[in-house]
Amino acid sequence: MVFFWAMLILIGMVVADFFAPVLPSATLVTAAAGLVFGNPLLIGVLLVGAAAASWLGEFLGYRLFRTVRTGLAHRSPRAVRGLVTGTVARLETLLQRTISDHPYRTTMVARFLPAGRTALAWAAAGTAKPPYARMAALGGVLWAVYSVGLGLAIAWIAGPGLQSLIGSVVTMAAVGLFLGWLARRWQRTHSEPVAAAATAAIAATPPATEPETPAKAA
Repeated sequence: MVFFWAMLILIGMVVADFFAPVLPSATLVTAAAGLVFGNPLLIGVLLVGAAAASWLGEFLGYRLFRTVRTGLAHRSPRAVRGLVTGTVARLETLLQRTISDHPYRTTMVARFLPAGRTALAWAAAGTAKPPYARMAALGGVLWAVYSVGLGLAIAWIAGPGLQSLIGSVVTMAAVGLFLGWLARRWQRTHSEPVAAAATAAIAATPPATEPETPAKAA
């Protein structure tokens, strides 16, 4: 019964992590893997639960972002331009281009970056019908296997229990810092080639026109 409630909390945390990336869902999954070390059944349940929760959070977020972007575009193109300007626009253009050309490869990279799943869903919501359900499924499975596998490896080295829990927290913090550094370096080296394209795309967006008012009768 304790494991059942723990899984519900974990699933809720993983889903909510999409909307609040500061939540330590990966650390929670990794730590939980150390606690169920040696029990194949519970490890399997943890794998399936983490992957399903990741897919659910990403797909719900993607549908929400698509609705928001569609509503903003219908209301006023200037509203969309106001949300994506400067560096954000350049990064979004780059990400949308890679999603269109290599959706699954982009998912494999973005899923492990800080707030990568949220940025991926927002960019994908602005592209023409990406295979996002399959992209989210791939990302969820890879993330779950990675997180659970890392937790099992830490438990195998440090032993299950408190030492494994502490090792999971420290390891995930170090991995997060390293991936954040890689993301910033990638941004500096790849955002410049698409700066001109992003600026042109924003400038080409037609301005919103005011609705015509009927002429008053003479």
